[in-house]
Amino acid sequence: MVVRIMVFDKIKSFVIQKRLAQLRKKVSIISPSELAQLIPKLTWEKIRKVQKYNLMKTLEHAAEHSPFYRGKLSPLTNNLSLSTAFSSFKSIQWFTTPEAVSQKPEQFLAIPPSEVTAIHFSAGTTGDNKKIYLSKEDLGKIPVNYSLGFLNCGLTTQDVAQIMYSYGIWQLGSLYEEALRRLGILCLPVGNHVNFQKQESFIEEFGTSIITGTPSYVYNLAREIDLSSEARDRMKAILLGGERLSSKRRTIIESKLGGEVFMGYGLMEFGGGIASECKAHEGYHLFSNVLPEIVDLKTGNPVAEEEYGELVLTTLDREAMPLIRYRTGDITRFIEGDCECGLALLRIDEIKGRVDDRITIGTAEKYYPIVFDNLFDTIEEVTDYQLEVLRENGKDVLKLKVLTENPSKQLSEKITSKIYEITSLQLDIEKTQTLKEPQIEFIDNIAWAEGKRKRVIDRRVETF
Repeated sequence: MVVRIMVFDKIKSFVIQKRLAQLRKKVSIISPSELAQLIPKLTWEKIRKVQKYNLMKTLEHAAEHSPFYRGKLSPLTNNLSLSTAFSSFKSIQWFTTPEAVSQKPEQFLAIPPSEVTAIHFSAGTTGDNKKIYLSKEDLGKIPVNYSLGFLNCGLTTQDVAQIMYSYGIWQLGSLYEEALRRLGILCLPVGNHVNFQKQESFIEEFGTSIITGTPSYVYNLAREIDLSSEARDRMKAILLGGERLSSKRRTIIESKLGGEVFMGYGLMEFGGGIASECKAHEGYHLFSNVLPEIVDLKTGNPVAEEEYGELVLTTLDREAMPLIRYRTGDITRFIEGDCECGLALLRIDEIKGRVDDRITIGTAEKYYPIVFDNLFDTIEEVTDYQLEVLRENGKDVLKLKVLTENPSKQLSEKITSKIYEITSLQLDIEKTQTLKEPQIEFIDNIAWAEGKRKRVIDRRVETF
């Protein structure tokens, strides 16, 4: 009986392997419209079969070739098969940490160094830039995954895309460009180092209908330029990622630039984009090249249905540098049920924050930056802000730097009143007195550091 099951597993594996090869070849040559018709036919049952096969191959590959995983996975793979892939995976009790990848990425390399075709770098959210090694095959798959996400936004070969991501060490600009070109879309590789007036002239001159960039950059672009009505009407999609986007800023971007905003989520450790919004805008559809888990921050166990926890990811199609149960540090939850768009892919909610973003204020209450983002979303006069937490005479101090076109005493009082609406902050100001009254400072400009923008900064270490 056991031998029969093993033979059956091998036959199923062979069939899946052949069909995957045929599908990849088909995806690389058919038109965007044909591909868009193909995607809805991928049922969750079919996707799960492919994930099971890819998980089995990933575990086998990592156990045999990755110095980091060899000792951890070898006992697991002794009885590994297609039918036991998921159950074997669930027995793994350990995680891969960002620190391990950052400190010695070579220990994760599962191919000879001579076969490394490219090195990607993370944006440094959790510390130093991590080095991510890719093979030629890995590099070819990344734009395909991006392309599948773009098709949910209604893009066609008639569109013109203006790339406003960086073309530097954070390679999103080049990855977006390659993916859009594969769909037959004309790309303008402008980057984010030209002034907003130049961006505006390109939009008007070349008939841009797609914009890609970080939310903060495109938001500031929207505030600074004044497109013609023809340009706004022509704009179809604004593809954003790399940072959180508040609902207020989304509305401003869409009203000023035209088009529909689609947010994406990703990590350079996994090739950049791994999830994107569809036209329903009810969470991010996770691409099938990753296996996601959401775990409790303290225990590491799976959270209950629709509870928030830390997103943990496993690569399912990575040759050079497979990552098993990688702790992303991002806090989110699964969205249960079917999406009205019809895509049979798992969905996660927007990122609530990062594990290392939580900041303790007053009597040890921990806050995610999203708390303050949501607060300022309700104040129409505020264009942008930055919150610094200081320490004075044994008490915490909230110093709010506020960007607005209409600074006034009334606005300062309005902001203070909103702060008091957060009950725990009000208690720490009035009752426990561990927190001083907030300090409001109106400014003309916020000097953001390079990379991802950080709106909540803890300065207390500097003041001890």
